[in-house]
Amino acid sequence: MDDQKRRTLVLQGDKSTWITPSCLAELLQLKSLYPLAPLVVGNTFIGPPVNLTGSFYPVIISPARVPELSIVNFAEKGITIGAACSLAMVRSILSEAVSQLPEEKNKIFRVILQLLAGKHIRCESSLGGSILSGSSSWELNPILAVGNCTFNLASVDKRRQVTLKQLLFDESGTADLRAEEILISINIPFSKKGEFVSAFRQLQRWGTTAPVDIAAMKVILKEGTDLIMSMNIYYGGSESACIFAKCVSELLVGRRWNESMLDEACKLFLEEIPVQESALIGMMENERTLTISFFFKFYLQVLKELKKTIHFPHNDVSHKDIQYAAYASNFKNSLKGFHQRTSNGFHVGHNEELSHLHEDENEQSVSHKSHVLQTIVEEEFNDEEDTSAVDGELFLALVTSSRHYAKIISIHKEEALKVPGVIDIITLADVPGLSNSNLFEEIEVKYIGQAICAVIANTQNHANQATSRVRVQYEELEPVVLSIQDSIKHNSFFEPVRTMEYGNVEEAFKGVDHILEGEDYIGGLDDLHLESQSVRVIPRVDENELEVFISTKDPASIQAAVASAINIPSDYISCCVEKGQGLEHSHTASQAAITAVAAHKTGQAVSSVIEQRVKLPVLRPQPAFYGKYKVGCMDDGRIVALDVTYYCNAGHRPDESFKVLTMSLLSAQNAYSIPNARCNVAACRTNLPAKLFCAGYGFAQAAMLTEIWIDAVADRCGVSPEKVRHLNLHKENSETPFKQEFDATNLLGCWDECLEKSSYHQRRTAVRESNKQCTWKKRGFSIIPVMFPVGFIADFINQASVLVHVNKDGWVLVTPAGNDMDQETLTKMMQVASRELRIPISYVHVSEISTSVPSDGSRMPSSGSTVHIMAVQEACQILLQRLQAIINLNPEATWTECIQEAFRLRICLSASGHYRIPDPVLDWGKEKEVKTPDFIFGAACTEVELDCRTGDHKNIRTDVVIDVGSSISQAVNIEQIKNAFNQGLGLYTNDDLKYSLQPTMNGAHPNQADVLSSRREPEQLNVTLLPSTPNPYVGCSPKAVEEVSAFLGSSVFFAIKDAVLAARQHIGLPGTILLPVPARPQHVRIACGNHLIDAKQTSDKQELTLDDHLTENINSNGMN
Repeated sequence: MDDQKRRTLVLQGDKSTWITPSCLAELLQLKSLYPLAPLVVGNTFIGPPVNLTGSFYPVIISPARVPELSIVNFAEKGITIGAACSLAMVRSILSEAVSQLPEEKNKIFRVILQLLAGKHIRCESSLGGSILSGSSSWELNPILAVGNCTFNLASVDKRRQVTLKQLLFDESGTADLRAEEILISINIPFSKKGEFVSAFRQLQRWGTTAPVDIAAMKVILKEGTDLIMSMNIYYGGSESACIFAKCVSELLVGRRWNESMLDEACKLFLEEIPVQESALIGMMENERTLTISFFFKFYLQVLKELKKTIHFPHNDVSHKDIQYAAYASNFKNSLKGFHQRTSNGFHVGHNEELSHLHEDENEQSVSHKSHVLQTIVEEEFNDEEDTSAVDGELFLALVTSSRHYAKIISIHKEEALKVPGVIDIITLADVPGLSNSNLFEEIEVKYIGQAICAVIANTQNHANQATSRVRVQYEELEPVVLSIQDSIKHNSFFEPVRTMEYGNVEEAFKGVDHILEGEDYIGGLDDLHLESQSVRVIPRVDENELEVFISTKDPASIQAAVASAINIPSDYISCCVEKGQGLEHSHTASQAAITAVAAHKTGQAVSSVIEQRVKLPVLRPQPAFYGKYKVGCMDDGRIVALDVTYYCNAGHRPDESFKVLTMSLLSAQNAYSIPNARCNVAACRTNLPAKLFCAGYGFAQAAMLTEIWIDAVADRCGVSPEKVRHLNLHKENSETPFKQEFDATNLLGCWDECLEKSSYHQRRTAVRESNKQCTWKKRGFSIIPVMFPVGFIADFINQASVLVHVNKDGWVLVTPAGNDMDQETLTKMMQVASRELRIPISYVHVSEISTSVPSDGSRMPSSGSTVHIMAVQEACQILLQRLQAIINLNPEATWTECIQEAFRLRICLSASGHYRIPDPVLDWGKEKEVKTPDFIFGAACTEVELDCRTGDHKNIRTDVVIDVGSSISQAVNIEQIKNAFNQGLGLYTNDDLKYSLQPTMNGAHPNQADVLSSRREPEQLNVTLLPSTPNPYVGCSPKAVEEVSAFLGSSVFFAIKDAVLAARQHIGLPGTILLPVPARPQHVRIACGNHLIDAKQTSDKQELTLDDHLTENINSNGMN
């Protein structure tokens, strides 16, 4: 056994050799033989290039079995930690040390714990890999440098010890890490008396792990005084892993810790800290301001500690230099960082108790459908993952374009066919369908990721290897159109460009007091967090049928695509969603069609999974929106004329874009009544994948642009935004732009209720007074209305079919049609069946989504929820009508007894329900009144607190009021509101996807992935539902709330903007700002102004606490 432990393990692959040495001597020898071979422990650094770009390393060394790299040693001067220890282990070690050591010795440990990487990185990344990777996204290097940590290095012939400062900044080069050297361990010394250390960081996106900027600072003061004996300041995270502020650190030695030193330090920072040439316009000043902001925070922290511990003789320090007594009570809020509290949940208005909302008509508890399904997902993933393979199954991998726009000169497949295990290569010639030329492109590619051909092999690895050996020669074509601006420049649009106009727009502009013109841009939603898209197709050769298993919730469109590709009737194809799956995206139709072609040709089961490196360009994120507006208003803020044009980046083909633009056009005014308006919408043709549109079909973007120009009107007229919004709201009996008369009473009710529930006016007044006293932290308020029209996309998608079957033992099976449905809708369907059939909800089960019930209904949550629930109601009423005679004969019989009697009497116990929204939709060819089946109204008020120095914010409180109609399940509605609201926060304050001319996508590193955590959520989220308001168009009115709630997340954006305006007003800057959407921390920081660069402004340190209940304890080491 001991001999086996001492043996070196070697795993030989097709491209790489994995070597695991058994001892340090073997490791050093291997590193001497293969100096360029990476050492892999956590795989967070070399893993992404392998997965995303297909790169490989000939030799990889794993030091996991070398004990010297995993040691932990507590010594007299500090702690030694092995380089192979994971960051999770480092956290555990330092946490234990902090609990046992005196406070003055553990300061550096607490700083490391404070800024250690996110949980998903800590579990995988090693300490040594985090340090030596050189990545700008790791926070550790500046902290270890300022802590004077030493590295123990070793090679075959030498061992040495160097500091990180020597390793990175030794001009002689003698301390540089050599290729054959290995980092064995890191010595982290204890802190000393009189030492103050802290670290700060600024995130790139709300809730992410990768910082844009990080700073670590340490000062040692002479005991009993404020005289600086030593100073060290390091920066990192922006463009470099670590930068040493040498001049600032050296020139401040010998100075006293006072205002004069602070002013001098700010000047030195501006002279020394380099601004990267790659920094975008505006970001240069942002980085310079952050630099000073971090030092200013550090100055206040040290000053606070000095006030506690030092008494200054009058002849040492003048009252002018340091005024500790005056500052002590005002520093508290400046020193605090934002630590988001967990949301307190919700309350429900109008005497509805939340505890009763989880009960059905029979007073039985209703468990949320998704909770059960999530449990099933976990069990199946863990227990059945390795048993799901089909005998003789083949695997498919796509060969995709690496150019945005190019002509294909040639495709060389010979080398790919030589790869062991390769069965065949599927091309356009193998597609039986006549109208499927879009599955493969062999002449001209129009976007990166477009399928050219597909490889079939006996394993997924062999298929992937073969795709890398297919050589495609291109001839670049021009122009390459990627953005909306490019599309406008090259006049690249899909027809038609739709317009809706009413009133006399030109004449109205002549009589207004103000005319505003502007434009704004809303970035696209990031899709990088999606799970892999998997498809499995099993052919039934004898019956000429296909079974298709997918991981999305839209089997109907998958079935249609496969039937068209194979050129067989759609009823020959059974399409099912694999249990536990159900992603919110329907763009696997082409992938399923290609996989079906492969299965049809080979006669064997074929599986395909879009790999991570292929997924990035292939998947279709929510597109960007761009709007130009011209608004005419009066002095009081009343808007009388509007001319607006909206553009969306549709990609290389329109797909769902025209549906989206229709919704955008009809939502161009949100909840406002404007007598004269002209609205245009255009779909931009670009060299990108065709876009996927999430919930709302463009409503969230169009309504957001509306609120932007409403804010612009308020700024121009000098009227508060809430007054302008209220002044222009639809009033009671009103008319929409598409000539529909409707009652806006509930819209006004939501607005007034939101004002009352949020105590808007009282809190607004208090915050304004507080903001006058606070320099660095500002509160912001906003209240946003919403009016969402349901069912206005196309009449053929506003329908649904459902099959309800009652077994003879009384159990009810509801089988929905092949449509995209959320779990909340499934839960509502169970509740409707329970109510209509008058049975406990435990008797009802909803089957997995499949195409056994044909339909091509709505995928919009608003109308989709309504039509499916109404279809269930219709089917249940048919069944109940059949059973009524039996029930009348024996009223005391149980449900099961009635069903058994019906079975004996040969009464059909299956019923199909079909529901369509009856009213006509908008006919673009005729000008006539259009009636809507429903409107969803709502309003949200949000309060945030903003740190003007960093751009970080905290969501303090949000009050939401929504008209949900005659709600079937208010508990489910409240859950929908919460989830959709948080999704909206991502759209307006977090996500944005950028494209470049290179075949890669920004944000692909796992450390830059968005962390969907409670950090986004408001600390207090209050939900109020209006009283039941029956809908005249349907029997029961299950108004869905996803689109409305997602849009109400924009209230956070406008609250941030309000706080930014307060910050600018405080320092005398103009009030007008253009805050990008989404608003990330760096954007917000820039919008607050760069007054910190002025040393005189830096010295203004007066800061008052906004709320006592928000006060947090400040650790004595000055941690942020």
